[in-house]
Amino acid sequence: MRIPAARVLPVAASLAVATAVCAIGPACAQTTQSFAGSVKKVTGEVVLRRGADRLPVKEGMHLLQHDVLETPAGASVGFILEDGTRVAMGGNTTVEIERFLFDPGEGKLSLLLKLLRGVMVYVSGKMAQLSPDSVRVETPVGVVGLRGTELAISLEAM
Repeated sequence: MRIPAARVLPVAASLAVATAVCAIGPACAQTTQSFAGSVKKVTGEVVLRRGADRLPVKEGMHLLQHDVLETPAGASVGFILEDGTRVAMGGNTTVEIERFLFDPGEGKLSLLLKLLRGVMVYVSGKMAQLSPDSVRVETPVGVVGLRGTELAISLEAM
């Protein structure tokens, strides 16, 4: 059995992939902490799994902790989290927002994204500046600790 490998692309490639995948605008202000973020750009028929529900993803849709975004071939989605973290996903990609806590006043800062397959571009937000050890991306083959950076990860079958 072959195990998929994760590849971290150079920052220059990250920016090129981010531009090709989707354009993500500035953060939208939210009035409640229950939201992790919102969808900024959708191309194709992207699906959101929320518990047992499967919902079509639309621009402006609010994202919650534990939401799973799935893009089929040729589709893409970009979202922005409450702290300004930006994420872009290419086709054939699945990402879960496993954990998102952003309450700097209470010292509650934690972000865990799970890249289950595909390509994801990440641009850090305020959480990575305030508490670098609180931000991680997990893949089936390893964990990336993010310390205020931009990166792209491609998870490929070998």
